[in-house]
Amino acid sequence: MDDPRPASIHSLVRKGLGPAQPVKAGPARINRTMRPEDVFRATLSDCLAQLTANVATLRAGRSVEGLHQLRVALRRLEVLLKAFGEEFQQAWLGELRGRAKILCSRLGPARDLDVFLTELLEAPAEERERDAFLNLRARMEDMRDRAWKEATESVAGADFALFTEDVAALAHSRLPLARDTKLSRVARRLLDRQQARALKRGRKAQDADEVHLHRLRIALKKLRYTAEFLAPLYPKRKVKQYVRELRGLQEHLGAINDIAHVRATMATLLREPESKRIAPGERFAAGLVAGWYRAQRPHIAKQALRRWKRFSKVKPFWI
Repeated sequence: MDDPRPASIHSLVRKGLGPAQPVKAGPARINRTMRPEDVFRATLSDCLAQLTANVATLRAGRSVEGLHQLRVALRRLEVLLKAFGEEFQQAWLGELRGRAKILCSRLGPARDLDVFLTELLEAPAEERERDAFLNLRARMEDMRDRAWKEATESVAGADFALFTEDVAALAHSRLPLARDTKLSRVARRLLDRQQARALKRGRKAQDADEVHLHRLRIALKKLRYTAEFLAPLYPKRKVKQYVRELRGLQEHLGAINDIAHVRATMATLLREPESKRIAPGERFAAGLVAGWYRAQRPHIAKQALRRWKRFSKVKPFWI
Protein backbone atom coordinates (compact mmCIF):
# COMPACT_ATOMS: atom_id res chain seq x y z
CA MET A 1 0.00 0.00 0.00
CA ASP A 2 1.90 3.05 -1.28
CA ASP A 3 0.91 6.47 0.00
CA PRO A 4 3.02 9.43 -1.11
CA ARG A 5 1.35 11.85 1.30
CA PRO A 6 3.63 11.54 4.38
CA ALA A 7 6.83 11.56 2.32
CA SER A 8 5.58 14.57 0.35
CA ILE A 9 4.74 16.49 3.51
CA HIS A 10 8.16 15.62 4.91
CA SER A 11 9.88 16.88 1.75
CA LEU A 12 7.90 20.13 1.86
CA VAL A 13 8.81 20.67 5.50
CA ARG A 14 12.50 20.28 4.71
CA LYS A 15 12.12 23.00 2.06
CA GLY A 16 10.12 25.27 4.37
CA LEU A 17 7.02 24.97 2.18
CA GLY A 18 4.81 22.69 4.26
CA PRO A 19 1.62 23.47 6.21
CA ALA A 20 1.99 26.18 8.85
CA GLN A 21 -0.88 25.40 11.19
CA PRO A 22 -1.36 22.79 13.94
CA VAL A 23 -2.50 19.38 12.72
CA LYS A 24 -4.32 16.81 14.86
CA ALA A 25 -4.17 13.08 14.31
CA GLY A 26 -6.44 12.07 11.46
CA PRO A 27 -8.64 8.97 11.20
CA ALA A 28 -6.81 5.71 10.61
CA ARG A 29 -6.64 4.66 6.95
CA ILE A 30 -6.72 0.90 7.29
CA ASN A 31 -9.18 -1.87 6.48
CA ARG A 32 -9.78 -5.54 7.23
CA THR A 33 -8.25 -6.76 3.96
CA MET A 34 -4.78 -5.51 4.85
CA ARG A 35 -1.93 -7.53 6.28
CA PRO A 36 -0.74 -6.70 9.83
CA GLU A 37 2.55 -5.22 8.61
CA ASP A 38 0.69 -3.04 6.10
CA VAL A 39 -1.54 -1.76 8.91
CA PHE A 40 1.62 -0.94 10.85
CA ARG A 41 3.19 0.94 7.94
CA ALA A 42 0.00 2.85 7.09
CA THR A 43 -0.40 3.93 10.72
CA LEU A 44 3.28 4.84 10.90
CA SER A 45 2.77 7.05 7.84
CA ASP A 46 -0.21 8.74 9.50
CA CYS A 47 1.84 9.49 12.62
CA LEU A 48 4.66 10.83 10.46
CA ALA A 49 2.25 13.10 8.57
CA GLN A 50 1.03 14.63 11.84
CA LEU A 51 4.59 14.99 13.12
CA THR A 52 6.05 16.70 10.06
CA ALA A 53 3.08 19.04 9.64
CA ASN A 54 3.50 20.30 13.20
CA VAL A 55 7.25 20.63 12.74
CA ALA A 56 6.43 23.01 9.89
CA THR A 57 4.09 24.93 12.20
CA LEU A 58 6.84 25.44 14.78
CA ARG A 59 9.34 26.50 12.15
CA ALA A 60 6.89 29.21 11.08
CA GLY A 61 6.73 30.62 14.64
CA ARG A 62 5.73 29.83 18.21
CA SER A 63 2.52 27.82 18.35
CA VAL A 64 1.27 26.42 21.67
CA GLU A 65 -1.13 24.05 19.91
CA GLY A 66 1.50 23.10 17.33
CA LEU A 67 3.91 22.06 20.08
CA HIS A 68 1.17 20.09 21.80
CA GLN A 69 0.23 18.25 18.61
CA LEU A 70 3.89 17.52 17.86
CA ARG A 71 4.25 15.87 21.26
CA VAL A 72 1.03 13.91 20.62
CA ALA A 73 2.50 12.68 17.33
CA LEU A 74 5.69 11.54 19.07
CA ARG A 75 3.70 9.82 21.84
CA ARG A 76 1.56 8.03 19.26
CA LEU A 77 4.72 6.89 17.51
CA GLU A 78 6.08 5.57 20.80
CA VAL A 79 2.94 3.52 21.42
CA LEU A 80 2.80 2.23 17.85
CA LEU A 81 6.45 1.15 17.80
CA LYS A 82 6.22 -0.59 21.16
CA ALA A 83 2.90 -2.35 20.49
CA PHE A 84 3.82 -3.67 17.05
CA GLY A 85 7.44 -4.28 18.06
CA GLU A 86 6.21 -6.67 20.75
CA GLU A 87 3.73 -8.32 18.39
CA PHE A 88 6.21 -8.74 15.54
CA GLN A 89 9.01 -9.68 17.97
CA GLN A 90 11.24 -7.09 16.33
CA ALA A 91 13.34 -5.73 19.18
CA TRP A 92 15.12 -3.23 16.92
CA LEU A 93 11.92 -1.17 16.73
CA GLY A 94 12.60 -0.36 20.38
CA GLU A 95 15.62 1.72 19.39
CA LEU A 96 13.45 3.94 17.19
CA ARG A 97 10.89 4.19 19.97
CA GLY A 98 13.62 5.26 22.39
CA ARG A 99 14.61 8.08 20.07
CA ALA A 100 10.98 9.25 19.87
CA LYS A 101 10.85 9.27 23.66
CA ILE A 102 14.03 11.36 23.95
CA LEU A 103 12.82 13.90 21.38
CA CYS A 104 9.47 14.18 23.14
CA SER A 105 11.18 14.78 26.49
CA ARG A 106 13.09 17.73 25.00
CA LEU A 107 9.78 19.41 24.20
CA GLY A 108 8.27 18.69 27.63
CA PRO A 109 9.43 21.75 29.63
CA ALA A 110 8.05 24.21 27.07
CA ARG A 111 4.71 22.38 26.93
CA ASP A 112 4.45 22.13 30.73
CA LEU A 113 5.09 25.85 31.13
CA ASP A 114 2.55 26.65 28.39
CA VAL A 115 -0.09 24.73 30.33
CA PHE A 116 0.97 26.28 33.62
CA LEU A 117 0.81 29.86 32.36
CA THR A 118 -2.35 29.54 30.25
CA GLU A 119 -4.46 27.24 32.42
CA LEU A 120 -3.13 26.87 35.95
CA LEU A 121 -1.70 30.20 37.13
CA GLU A 122 -4.24 32.84 38.06
CA ALA A 123 -3.57 35.98 40.10
CA PRO A 124 -5.59 36.52 43.32
CA ALA A 125 -8.04 39.38 43.71
CA GLU A 126 -6.26 41.01 46.67
CA GLU A 127 -3.97 43.81 45.51
CA ARG A 128 -1.28 43.14 48.12
CA GLU A 129 -0.80 39.63 46.73
CA ARG A 130 -1.34 40.56 43.08
CA ASP A 131 2.09 42.16 42.62
CA ALA A 132 3.81 39.02 43.90
CA PHE A 133 1.79 36.89 41.49
CA LEU A 134 2.53 39.20 38.57
CA ASN A 135 6.24 38.99 39.39
CA LEU A 136 5.93 35.22 39.61
CA ARG A 137 4.22 35.14 36.21
CA ALA A 138 6.97 37.28 34.69
CA ARG A 139 9.60 34.89 36.04
CA MET A 140 7.71 31.88 34.70
CA GLU A 141 7.34 33.54 31.30
CA ASP A 142 11.11 33.99 31.23
CA MET A 143 11.52 30.29 32.03
CA ARG A 144 9.08 29.46 29.25
CA ASP A 145 11.01 31.57 26.74
CA ARG A 146 14.17 29.63 27.56
CA ALA A 147 12.33 26.30 27.32
CA TRP A 148 10.84 27.29 23.97
CA LYS A 149 14.30 28.21 22.67
CA GLU A 150 15.53 24.73 23.57
CA ALA A 151 12.45 23.12 22.00
CA THR A 152 12.80 24.96 18.69
CA GLU A 153 16.51 24.19 18.57
CA SER A 154 15.70 20.51 19.08
CA VAL A 155 13.10 20.52 16.30
CA ALA A 156 15.59 22.19 13.94
CA GLY A 157 18.43 19.88 14.96
CA ALA A 158 20.08 16.94 13.24
CA ASP A 159 18.62 14.35 15.66
CA PHE A 160 15.07 15.34 14.74
CA ALA A 161 15.78 15.39 11.00
CA LEU A 162 17.44 11.97 11.10
CA PHE A 163 14.60 10.53 13.16
CA THR A 164 11.93 11.65 10.69
CA GLU A 165 14.04 10.30 7.81
CA ASP A 166 14.29 6.90 9.51
CA VAL A 167 10.55 6.78 10.27
CA ALA A 168 9.77 7.69 6.66
CA ALA A 169 12.12 4.97 5.40
CA LEU A 170 10.48 2.37 7.65
CA ALA A 171 6.99 3.47 6.58
CA HIS A 172 7.89 2.87 2.93
CA SER A 173 10.03 -0.23 3.38
CA ARG A 174 9.00 -3.75 2.51
CA LEU A 175 10.86 -5.54 5.28
CA PRO A 176 9.08 -8.71 6.39
CA LEU A 177 7.85 -8.00 9.92
CA ALA A 178 4.79 -10.03 10.94
CA ARG A 179 4.89 -13.66 11.99
CA ASP A 180 1.10 -13.97 12.09
CA THR A 181 -0.58 -12.81 8.89
CA LYS A 182 -4.14 -12.92 10.29
CA LEU A 183 -5.05 -9.29 11.02
CA SER A 184 -8.01 -10.06 13.28
CA ARG A 185 -5.85 -12.15 15.63
CA VAL A 186 -3.04 -9.60 15.67
CA ALA A 187 -5.42 -6.70 16.37
CA ARG A 188 -7.05 -8.54 19.25
CA ARG A 189 -3.71 -9.38 20.83
CA LEU A 190 -2.56 -5.76 20.55
CA LEU A 191 -5.70 -4.51 22.27
CA ASP A 192 -5.72 -7.32 24.86
CA ARG A 193 -2.17 -6.46 25.92
CA GLN A 194 -2.95 -2.79 26.38
CA GLN A 195 -6.15 -3.54 28.28
CA ALA A 196 -4.37 -6.04 30.55
CA ARG A 197 -1.76 -3.43 31.44
CA ALA A 198 -4.44 -0.86 32.15
CA LEU A 199 -6.36 -3.26 34.40
CA LYS A 200 -3.16 -4.10 36.30
CA ARG A 201 -2.42 -0.40 36.80
CA GLY A 202 -6.03 0.21 37.82
CA ARG A 203 -5.87 -2.38 40.58
CA LYS A 204 -2.72 -0.81 42.02
CA ALA A 205 -4.18 2.71 41.73
CA GLN A 206 -6.96 1.92 44.21
CA ASP A 207 -4.71 3.24 46.97
CA ALA A 208 -4.85 6.70 45.24
CA ASP A 209 -1.06 6.87 45.32
CA GLU A 210 0.19 9.56 42.95
CA VAL A 211 2.69 7.28 41.21
CA HIS A 212 0.09 4.55 40.68
CA LEU A 213 -2.44 7.04 39.29
CA HIS A 214 0.18 8.43 36.94
CA ARG A 215 1.00 4.95 35.65
CA LEU A 216 -2.69 4.24 35.15
CA ARG A 217 -3.04 7.45 33.12
CA ILE A 218 -0.15 6.42 30.87
CA ALA A 219 -1.55 2.90 30.42
CA LEU A 220 -4.95 4.31 29.46
CA LYS A 221 -3.38 6.69 26.97
CA LYS A 222 -1.62 3.76 25.30
CA LEU A 223 -4.88 1.80 25.25
CA ARG A 224 -6.71 4.74 23.66
CA TYR A 225 -4.08 5.30 20.99
CA THR A 226 -4.11 1.60 20.10
CA ALA A 227 -7.90 1.63 19.95
CA GLU A 228 -7.78 4.63 17.61
CA PHE A 229 -5.15 2.99 15.42
CA LEU A 230 -7.33 -0.10 14.93
CA ALA A 231 -10.77 1.54 15.04
CA PRO A 232 -11.68 0.96 11.34
CA LEU A 233 -11.53 -2.80 11.89
CA TYR A 234 -14.51 -2.75 14.28
CA PRO A 235 -18.10 -1.42 14.45
CA LYS A 236 -17.93 2.36 14.60
CA ARG A 237 -20.61 2.79 17.27
CA LYS A 238 -18.94 0.40 19.72
CA VAL A 239 -15.52 1.98 19.24
CA LYS A 240 -16.92 5.48 19.72
CA GLN A 241 -18.68 4.55 22.97
CA TYR A 242 -15.57 2.86 24.37
CA VAL A 243 -13.22 5.70 23.45
CA ARG A 244 -15.66 8.28 24.87
CA GLU A 245 -15.61 6.55 28.26
CA LEU A 246 -11.84 6.25 28.05
CA ARG A 247 -11.41 9.95 27.30
CA GLY A 248 -13.63 10.93 30.23
CA LEU A 249 -11.50 8.89 32.61
CA GLN A 250 -8.32 10.37 31.17
CA GLU A 251 -9.58 13.89 31.83
CA HIS A 252 -9.92 13.13 35.54
CA LEU A 253 -6.48 11.57 35.70
CA GLY A 254 -5.08 14.45 33.65
CA ALA A 255 -6.24 16.89 36.32
CA ILE A 256 -4.19 14.97 38.89
CA ASN A 257 -1.21 15.06 36.54
CA ASP A 258 -1.60 18.85 36.27
CA ILE A 259 -1.29 19.09 40.05
CA ALA A 260 1.96 17.12 39.92
CA HIS A 261 3.24 19.47 37.20
CA VAL A 262 2.43 22.50 39.34
CA ARG A 263 4.55 21.13 42.15
CA ALA A 264 7.38 20.22 39.76
CA THR A 265 7.24 23.66 38.13
CA MET A 266 7.41 25.41 41.49
CA ALA A 267 10.35 23.21 42.50
CA THR A 268 12.15 24.15 39.26
CA LEU A 269 11.53 27.82 40.01
CA LEU A 270 13.01 27.53 43.49
CA ARG A 271 16.15 25.93 42.03
CA GLU A 272 16.87 28.97 39.85
CA PRO A 273 20.52 30.12 40.12
CA GLU A 274 21.60 32.76 42.64
CA SER A 275 21.74 35.40 39.89
CA LYS A 276 17.97 35.06 39.53
CA ARG A 277 17.24 35.42 43.24
CA ILE A 278 13.59 34.89 44.12
CA ALA A 279 11.91 37.53 46.28
CA PRO A 280 10.04 36.41 49.43
CA GLY A 281 6.74 37.55 47.90
CA GLU A 282 7.30 35.33 44.88
CA ARG A 283 8.08 32.37 47.12
CA PHE A 284 4.86 33.06 48.99
CA ALA A 285 2.90 33.21 45.72
CA ALA A 286 4.50 29.97 44.54
CA GLY A 287 3.54 28.30 47.81
CA LEU A 288 -0.06 29.51 47.49
CA VAL A 289 -0.36 28.11 43.97
CA ALA A 290 1.14 24.74 44.89
CA GLY A 291 -0.92 24.51 48.10
CA TRP A 292 -4.22 25.38 46.42
CA TYR A 293 -3.82 22.67 43.79
CA ARG A 294 -2.56 20.16 46.32
CA ALA A 295 -5.73 20.70 48.37
CA GLN A 296 -7.86 19.75 45.36
CA ARG A 297 -6.11 16.43 44.83
CA PRO A 298 -8.04 14.13 47.23
CA HIS A 299 -11.39 15.10 45.72
CA ILE A 300 -10.14 14.74 42.13
CA ALA A 301 -8.51 11.37 42.90
CA LYS A 302 -11.77 10.11 44.40
CA GLN A 303 -13.66 11.16 41.26
CA ALA A 304 -11.04 9.52 39.04
CA LEU A 305 -11.24 6.19 40.88
CA ARG A 306 -15.02 6.29 40.71
CA ARG A 307 -14.79 6.87 36.97
CA TRP A 308 -12.24 4.07 36.66
CA LYS A 309 -14.62 1.65 38.35
CA ARG A 310 -17.26 2.56 35.78
CA PHE A 311 -14.88 2.24 32.86
CA SER A 312 -13.53 -1.13 33.99
CA LYS A 313 -17.04 -2.56 33.49
CA VAL A 314 -17.38 -1.32 29.90
CA LYS A 315 -17.28 -4.21 27.46
CA PRO A 316 -14.31 -3.91 25.07
CA PHE A 317 -15.40 -3.35 21.47
CA TRP A 318 -13.01 -5.98 20.10
CA ILE A 319 -14.53 -8.91 22.05
